Amino acid sequence: MLSVHIPPLRECLDGIVELATHFVDRAARQIGCRLPGLSPAVVARLVSYHWPGNVRQLENVLFQAVSLCEGDELLPQHLRLPDVGQATGLAGVDLDGSLNDILGEVERRVLTKLYPEFPSSRLLARRLGVSHTTIANKLKKHGLGNEAE
Repeated sequence: MLSVHIPPLRECLDGIVELATHFVDRAARQIGCRLPGLSPAVVARLVSYHWPGNVRQLENVLFQAVSLCEGDELLPQHLRLPDVGQATGLAGVDLDGSLNDILGEVERRVLTKLYPEFPSSRLLARRLGVSHTTIANKLKKHGLGNEAE
């Protein structure tokens, strides 16, 4: 017997931007509207979401977002993502590795979660009570946001 394990979307977030781009293109064609881009805040929200469903949930969320979007770019307010079942505490944090590795993962998650609400390094630095330079360096380290601020 051949068994194939397909991991849930929440375990495969490294390809979510490519999937999102594909689904947005498909939705725009089906709806017959101009193809909107993905704003950095939308990308951050998609990557930080806990995805209790599968790829079909992502497709449905993006189809609805495209239908709500009237501009050239999808924004976080276009995404209808319920927070039901949100993982809390250390759920999902890989505790293997050094303390620096674990803290780095938690830091990345915090920045990914807060960046859509505070979409500049200055705003985010003010929110977290650290310097703008510290946040800019951490955003760059984790590949988030626009480090040129």
